[in-house]
Amino acid sequence: MDPHSRLKTLIAEKCVLRGEFVLASGQRSKVFFDCKRVTLDPEGLHLIAGLILDIVDDVARRDGRPIHAIGGPTIGADPVVGHVAGLSWERATQGSGTGSTAPPRPLRAFLVRKEVKDHGTRRVIENEIPQGSRVVIFEDVVTSGGSTLEAIHKAVEIGLEVAAVVAVVDREQGGAEALSRYRYIPLFKKSEFGL
Repeated sequence: MDPHSRLKTLIAEKCVLRGEFVLASGQRSKVFFDCKRVTLDPEGLHLIAGLILDIVDDVARRDGRPIHAIGGPTIGADPVVGHVAGLSWERATQGSGTGSTAPPRPLRAFLVRKEVKDHGTRRVIENEIPQGSRVVIFEDVVTSGGSTLEAIHKAVEIGLEVAAVVAVVDREQGGAEALSRYRYIPLFKKSEFGL
């Protein structure tokens, strides 16, 4: 089974919960995608990271410009951006790009906090990503796109250029429209699961 199909199977088996839920957007739903059940699963995490790196390579090739880093809102992005960074280093050192004419390069990872830390470095973005870097913003599930837009705005405020936005699942509840000015690439849409 190809990685995309296998990940879809894992999401369907592990992440689709039924009941009464209030989403981060404030909307109510009878279906909840608990994607942390795949982003914290060894196989699921590895599949997601590989698919994202394929997207990163494709975007960089199409634009003719490299992507330097991947990040997203903490906590949902934490395991994924870390694994993507590690896997990108492995691909770069082994020279196993996905057909791009440019050699693969490792990506740096960063995390976007909801609020500035009140101690230590007092940063809203964790890790030093140079101004002007082209980045991918990752989100596990997009509903209205609000938390994703917050992360994007914080990245832009420190001088990063958003090359693409990637989500595991788009709930098809306004997120794609909210993110329409960006290159928004969900791995899956809610409707693909028959919901």
